[in-house]
Amino acid sequence: MSTRSPRSVVTFPIVLRELTVLRVSDVTPGMRRVTLGGPQLHAFEHAGLSLPALRTEGFDDHVKFFFAEEGREPVLPRQNVSSLDWPSEGRPISKDYTPVRFDPVAGEIDFDFVRHDGGIASSWAQQAAPGQVTWIAGPKMSHAHPEGADWLLVIGDETALPAIGRWLDEMPEGTRARVFIEVGEDSHRQELPTRAEAEVTWLVRGGVPAGRSDLLERAVRDMEWLPGTVFVWAAGEAVTLKGIRRHLSVDRGVPREQTHITGYWRRAEVAPGLAEPTDPDVLEGEDAHGRLHELTDLAPGLTIRVAVTLGLVDLVYQGVREPAELARRSGTEPRSLGALLKYLVEIEVFEVTDAGYRLTPVGEELVEDDHSSQEYDLRGAQAAFDLSLAGLAERLRSGTNGCRTASGESLAEALRTDARLGGSARTAIEDEARWVSTGVAGAYDWSTVGVLGASGNGAGTVVNALVKEFPGLRVRIAALPSVLGVLGGQILDPEVLPRVELVAQTHPVPSGAGTLLLCRLLEWLPDEDAVLTLTEAAAAIPADGALVLVEQVEAADPDDIDAALHHLRLTAAFGSGLRSVKDVAALAERAGLTVRASRDVGWDHRLWVLAPTA
Repeated sequence: MSTRSPRSVVTFPIVLRELTVLRVSDVTPGMRRVTLGGPQLHAFEHAGLSLPALRTEGFDDHVKFFFAEEGREPVLPRQNVSSLDWPSEGRPISKDYTPVRFDPVAGEIDFDFVRHDGGIASSWAQQAAPGQVTWIAGPKMSHAHPEGADWLLVIGDETALPAIGRWLDEMPEGTRARVFIEVGEDSHRQELPTRAEAEVTWLVRGGVPAGRSDLLERAVRDMEWLPGTVFVWAAGEAVTLKGIRRHLSVDRGVPREQTHITGYWRRAEVAPGLAEPTDPDVLEGEDAHGRLHELTDLAPGLTIRVAVTLGLVDLVYQGVREPAELARRSGTEPRSLGALLKYLVEIEVFEVTDAGYRLTPVGEELVEDDHSSQEYDLRGAQAAFDLSLAGLAERLRSGTNGCRTASGESLAEALRTDARLGGSARTAIEDEARWVSTGVAGAYDWSTVGVLGASGNGAGTVVNALVKEFPGLRVRIAALPSVLGVLGGQILDPEVLPRVELVAQTHPVPSGAGTLLLCRLLEWLPDEDAVLTLTEAAAAIPADGALVLVEQVEAADPDDIDAALHHLRLTAAFGSGLRSVKDVAALAERAGLTVRASRDVGWDHRLWVLAPTA
């Protein structure tokens, strides 16, 4: 289970804004600055929606710029309550850029674009002129300055320079930092003012193409390592960062949570051309057969998950090459492990060299993607939810749960009894809840609430946002001890904890509060259990109290495949599925509750204000 990140996160509604170019200037011969402005930097109304002012509170925030193909209007997403709906046809052309300066009083925001030949964003910046209209969306989140680090290691090429420059400008006084920046030419260096104790080293490629240099990796390997806890931030070309990531993890032993490494771009590789087939119909038939086999073959996904769960991927990444040592270090039976390794080579996760096993690019992705180890570990929630689909046929036919975990329990039972599995599931949902917490905060008058009782999946993240925004609010969160451990150790920020009481109990409804918040609690309950839970919640609040219910509902977009798959997982695991707005209202009515209000809070989530029926 992951530990708390040293960088706290705040999320914002994603807003599409129409802005105007105010000024264009060259910071250096290699960097062009475009200043944008317009009324939509502030709060504004659009299509019946009240949209908030732009906020950017982190040095590496990013917004999406939307561009158009030559001679055409840009394809833009549609604004929703706190998110964007992407068109199913004509996908927008967008690129991410970091705001280097935002002055809300003057109504200006600056973006720096690397000047280079080709590329739709660079070409746009080259011809940008005052008066032109453009569209941006975001930022959707801000990461704070890392806490608890004795020193910072900052690494990046010119694409990371806007974020690095902003960070140096905003770093607290006294911060110790070692900064390595790679640029194409000496003339591309910039003045980077800072109050921090920062040592900046410029590395010049001098004719080597961007993305083909190892200057940054060599500089990090050769540097004098400072004492104490380090936090590493690195960004740039994705392939170039691989060696740096490996060095930090394997050679320096820097924990994953103490790093933030992002591939801002990837160098283009020219693939050899393929000859046209002489018989297209034969090829189409082979493709259909091959595609069917690919879609129905369970072995690759399961064996990759086994390799992750046993720690084989991490061991090979760390340099363990021989089968006997892999068996010893992973605690596995050598002969069967040999068969597993052979299959992993066949599906191109591992490869065999003269020195032994090593990871392919696919295998490296399992290590370098911060989410992969959690998603693919068979002991984690994502794998458990995927495996629950094995019981979907029986669930759809008879309504009974035909899928059991390795312990023989249903997934619903295992989530309550297995601390690792339950913690993994709730951590994932708490992460998702970031995107709706702002909508929840604005959809109810929380300033009138003295003591709030809270429960459910994602409740910790929502409470985190509410307590920060409403200073008078006190909260009691009821959950199993394993859940409270996740909330107190990973989700609730330290400054929030003094105003939150964590109550260990098996029952999901906390007592002693005039207002109850149940967040995504019903999605793990079949209808009859959901009605009982709502009935007990109604009995727990006073006559003048309120029950605030937040649930994910059926997607507004009927073509949303991710939502359809999530519905199937919930159906297989719990017999619930994604309910419609009417379905939830009907459950509330059966529980003796009246709907006072109902509001869309974005991301296919809805908030209901319920009260006991008189």
